[in-house]
Amino acid sequence: MRILSLRISLFILLLLIPVTSFSQGVRFIVFADPQIAWLKPEVRNIESTGVRGGFNAGFEMDNFFSSNYALTTGISINSIGGKLRFNNPAEVRFEAFTDTLAPGNIMIYKLQYIDIPLGFKFTTREIGYTTIYANLGLGGHINIRSRADINALGIEGESLKDEIQRFNFSYHFGAGIHYSLGGQTALVLGLEYRHRFVDIASSKQHIALLNSISLRAGILF
Repeated sequence: MRILSLRISLFILLLLIPVTSFSQGVRFIVFADPQIAWLKPEVRNIESTGVRGGFNAGFEMDNFFSSNYALTTGISINSIGGKLRFNNPAEVRFEAFTDTLAPGNIMIYKLQYIDIPLGFKFTTREIGYTTIYANLGLGGHINIRSRADINALGIEGESLKDEIQRFNFSYHFGAGIHYSLGGQTALVLGLEYRHRFVDIASSKQHIALLNSISLRAGILF
């Protein structure tokens, strides 16, 4: 884990080097974002059975290369998941054993990722105490925990280490406001949509993409 953390820190540093020479200022946002997420099946024999709540917490760094435009990156721990109903029998490889889902069984995915976004932020001039922003970009995701519940089989919190892809990628876009609290400090509120375009599962037997909508809640320094 220590080696992984060092690699992530180096990756973020390398991303920021190209704009450092003409940077007009770096701002940091510490955030704790509640979210809802759902799995979008890519095959007919699987159905989504609704959303699941989650939480994403970390920090964002905005490196402004002009007064209204910034390159953004950061790092966070994202607890997320979704629910799928399997309409055909499906074999699931848990870390401790293998089981078969009967038609109609629902699996609840409990996933955790290290998120590393990279994108652009566009801001307006301050209007009163408020600045409006929009952001878009891409993201890399490293799976660090994968568990599942299957209520019909009495399975709870079993590891899905061999069933989930280690890496995923996404695009995102969002908008919100910075509300000044005085000086350089501001309250950040916004909404963000993120679509992960790599199948979460390592097995070809069930294919689903993970989507989420999060409420940005943070403090800008």
